[in-house]
Amino acid sequence: MVAVVAAACGATDPGVSATQSRLSDGDGQLFPTDTTVAGDDPAPVEPTYDIIPGVVDFGADKPAQPYDGFLTAAFGDIQAFWNDAFVESYGATFEPLSGGIYAAYPTRQEAIPGCGTPTGSTYEDVASLGAFYCIEGDFMAYDDDSLLPSLVNDLGKEAVAVVLAHEFGHAVQARAQEWDQPGVLKEQQADCFAGAWSAHVASGGSDLIVFDDADVRSGLVAMINVRDPIEGDGLADPQAHGTGFDRVGAFQDGFEGGVLRCKTFFTEDRISAMVNILFDREDPNAGNLPLIDANPDPDLGPSDIVTLIPASLEFFWTDLAAANGVPFTPPTLQAYSTAGPFPSCAGVDEQQYPRNVLFCAADNVIYWDQDFALELSQDLLTGDMSVGYLFSNAFSDAIQTALRSQKTGEPRALFNDCLTGAWVAYIVPPIPETREDTLQLSAGDLDEAVITAIARSDASSDTNVSGSAFEKIDAFRTGVLGGLNVCREAIG
Repeated sequence: MVAVVAAACGATDPGVSATQSRLSDGDGQLFPTDTTVAGDDPAPVEPTYDIIPGVVDFGADKPAQPYDGFLTAAFGDIQAFWNDAFVESYGATFEPLSGGIYAAYPTRQEAIPGCGTPTGSTYEDVASLGAFYCIEGDFMAYDDDSLLPSLVNDLGKEAVAVVLAHEFGHAVQARAQEWDQPGVLKEQQADCFAGAWSAHVASGGSDLIVFDDADVRSGLVAMINVRDPIEGDGLADPQAHGTGFDRVGAFQDGFEGGVLRCKTFFTEDRISAMVNILFDREDPNAGNLPLIDANPDPDLGPSDIVTLIPASLEFFWTDLAAANGVPFTPPTLQAYSTAGPFPSCAGVDEQQYPRNVLFCAADNVIYWDQDFALELSQDLLTGDMSVGYLFSNAFSDAIQTALRSQKTGEPRALFNDCLTGAWVAYIVPPIPETREDTLQLSAGDLDEAVITAIARSDASSDTNVSGSAFEKIDAFRTGVLGGLNVCREAIG
């Protein structure tokens, strides 16, 4: 686990730590990275990027990195993007960073400006923040020895460009005379700016770099990587950047609505739409239930994923179905191994079972891969709510069956995502003391669900089977923020 930091440095801003994702685990992958297209067509050829002189101050003796040329192209395009977008959105000319952009590494001899200090920044100063923009000196710096190589290795160079586009967004705020806005709103807007720039690249608007669907997915994961630590004080922290759930939402707003959508962040009531769940330091599970409780309380019973989450889903949907006069028999759960033998369900191909959770309408059973569920529950980036998301989607499919929904394919999958969000909204704390079901979300759970939604999305936006990463996140967030009635209106 590596600490990654992305900060909006004024003078002494401490930044925000985030955990890197692990894209693969043993023989399986949590986040498939294969972008090979079906059929005989070869995979796209990876473009090469030569270093554009004068964009980044590399110093004289910087160890070469394979992404150096790409980063100069990315920074060059970010600057070009804002040359046009700032005039259109703010009615003024965008001035380049007067202090420049610096690559920091241990052997660098040339000075990097100090951020609010009379002396220059050392490599250790930069490494402690990872990547930052400093208004005092109007410059950016990034850790080229640890942060960027590790992020490129885990997420790809395009995802790193998204993180740096976020930092560049703070330079935009300084030029828009909005530096004194509340910190968390500045971070949300910078995420939105990064999304607007990413859409510009993904749509073919850049003459310097290209993004495909996999790169956009990696950019979404990057937003989660630079979330606030779950052990922090949430929105009460003056340096709060927001959860991954909130940051992905802001990125998506920019991707779909452009800079003009981002511009409204300081005038709309955005903070009230951010979900603030504080870390419970007294929780013996540290906010993450085990898959199976090996030592259940003799009086209270098991406190684990496979007991509490299905029970909550059954309570929620049975009550709603009864209130609306919908006949509903809650599905039972049956586990199987990744290696088989697999269950038999009419209409379900055997290849669908490994690393999956699915509802079988023929026998009203949710079949779940216990090996995959255990992997998700123990992974550094995922956890109990990743399994909960999958269980909930299967329950949602059972509800659609009870409602005799005619949806199939992508529309059905996205409605399941929204219904899952509606259940999640039901277990956001505080939970009423009178409620029989006492399960509630803990800090980081929403991010785990978002990560899993991204991982389960279609590799290409035109596949239209499960929904693109953006579509799935949008459906899930719609349910969380609006509830069941909004799901009916927006997706039903």
